[in-house]
Amino acid sequence: MISAAGVAPLRLALAVLATTGPVGGCVADQERPAMSADSLDGLPIWEGHAPEVFDDNIEPAAVGFSLDGPSPRSDPFLRERAQTADVVARVRVSTVTVDSIGDQSSYHLAVQVIDAPLATPRLPDRAFELHIRPTSRAFGVAKAVDARLRGLTFIAFLRRFASEAGEPEFHWHLSPDTAEVTAAVKEAVVLGELSAP
Repeated sequence: MISAAGVAPLRLALAVLATTGPVGGCVADQERPAMSADSLDGLPIWEGHAPEVFDDNIEPAAVGFSLDGPSPRSDPFLRERAQTADVVARVRVSTVTVDSIGDQSSYHLAVQVIDAPLATPRLPDRAFELHIRPTSRAFGVAKAVDARLRGLTFIAFLRRFASEAGEPEFHWHLSPDTAEVTAAVKEAVVLGELSAP
């Protein structure tokens, strides 16, 4: 039984706990906002290592700027791209749109999957829009090639991420559409399947 003298300190302690929440500042699961069925829960953020792997880049060899590029097997991120992308497939650029605001331009590439995907896709879509901002690694290539990107084919690695605005967005990498890249991708996919638990 608590004495009358002990009631005031107990009330104070309970009031402090009620205003500060659980010990250690952790937020209990029931206090987190509920996620809607179509929320981005589970999508990774494009930060840290992700921008190295899905770098919004077009390899120069893929547009004919370098015929003697390095072997795809020497690409340190090819295996990871192949194993973690939502879509790995041959794509064709169907349209190229340029948006200009003042001196700044950005490109939108509409691409279509043209063959069976090289890895089991995690998305049913077969058409995608790739955005190339002035800060994107592919911007120099896009600016040099411009509308001639239309009709070109690539091996595409596409993955969805959660954007800062709370919308899903694609980040990607486009490699040359060659038998050597295709073989390296298929090998990486098989290795990923063999090492899966």
